[in-house]
Amino acid sequence: MTLISEALASIIHIILCLFFITRKKTSLKILIISALGTIISCAAILASGLSFLYLSFFEILIVMLCLRLTDKTEKRKELFFCIMYEIGVSIWIFIFGESLAALSDRSCFSDRNALSGQLPLWITNILLIVIAIFLYKGKEITLQAVSFMSVSSILGVVTLSEDTAAPNDITFTYLILSVILLAGIMVYRTNRQYEAEKELAELKEKQAELMERDYTVLNKAYSENAKIFHDMHNHIGTIRNLLTTEKYDKAIEYLDDLQKPVSNIASTVWTGDETVDYLINSRIAASEKEKINFETHIEFPKGTNISGADLCAVLGNLLDNAFDAVRQDSVRKNRSIKLIIRRINHMLIIKVVNTFNGKIIVSDSKLKTTKTDGRLHGWGMESARTAAEKYDGTIVTTAENGIFTVVATLSF
Repeated sequence: MTLISEALASIIHIILCLFFITRKKTSLKILIISALGTIISCAAILASGLSFLYLSFFEILIVMLCLRLTDKTEKRKELFFCIMYEIGVSIWIFIFGESLAALSDRSCFSDRNALSGQLPLWITNILLIVIAIFLYKGKEITLQAVSFMSVSSILGVVTLSEDTAAPNDITFTYLILSVILLAGIMVYRTNRQYEAEKELAELKEKQAELMERDYTVLNKAYSENAKIFHDMHNHIGTIRNLLTTEKYDKAIEYLDDLQKPVSNIASTVWTGDETVDYLINSRIAASEKEKINFETHIEFPKGTNISGADLCAVLGNLLDNAFDAVRQDSVRKNRSIKLIIRRINHMLIIKVVNTFNGKIIVSDSKLKTTKTDGRLHGWGMESARTAAEKYDGTIVTTAENGIFTVVATLSF
């Protein structure tokens, strides 16, 4: 009976671990692999006389095998998460077991080989299932909450170390595991922040390149425009002569030549904010080059407290995602992007609407990258979301009938 309980609990651990990593339902193939792997692992443990604590090691191997079959790419990150998951599960099984043993004065609750020792295992499973349901409904568990649980595990092990009947070396081992779990969470958080800062640094570098390019183009346009104004009396005389001699075609052609540098300036968006101007005008140039219909409706307020770096992270990523989606749409002839920036009281609304003909991945209410190299690009939308949250803002995405819409709101 104990063996059956361990096997079922192990299958649940594996399925939940896969869900926490992929945020997807487990397929029948993965379920069969998990069940077969668990049965073989339990049989190996039973035949060798090892403790069921070693089952966690086999669960890690089975999870990594299942992830490999699902063509996941971030193997190191998945292995790290899987190890931290198993450490956390083992710690809380120990805490629940020793707590029940201390409350009832029965050491059998801390013995995994006894039937009553399976109760802490299933209490932990129920909590994991509740968390999985919580995430499946679109809720979010923050790193702060995970850190709090890790610190709680350390406090729990330390508190039980004085009252537990378990040997001191076992209690010390779980204390070390709790510290490792907390350190792992801190490393993950630091790495996540580093990736976000790396993304932001690249955006700033791109912004600097755009500034230099746009300044060069504008200076050239201004120079040409200055020449026109300087020679305006000559141009007016020439046009007057062409009109009086009824050479209308040549007059129109002459006016078209004069209009070229002016039209380049007229097509430039000026909002009063350098960051917004550079981002939008660079996309206008790209859309003209790639024959993408790029429509803008801009009403950007002056004097906001939104920093250029945060604005670059939000607007730059939204536009990058839109252009990436449109570029991948090789079927649609009329590829289009619409950018709307509006002010409502003290709230800035940035709305980007684009056509698409591909796969939109939304996981945990967040847009995921479809690029093969997700190590950097996966942080693009997350970087935008983080920047928006600084201003009590949100980013909401919808996709329907080949139209993708993302709306960012920022308070100022």
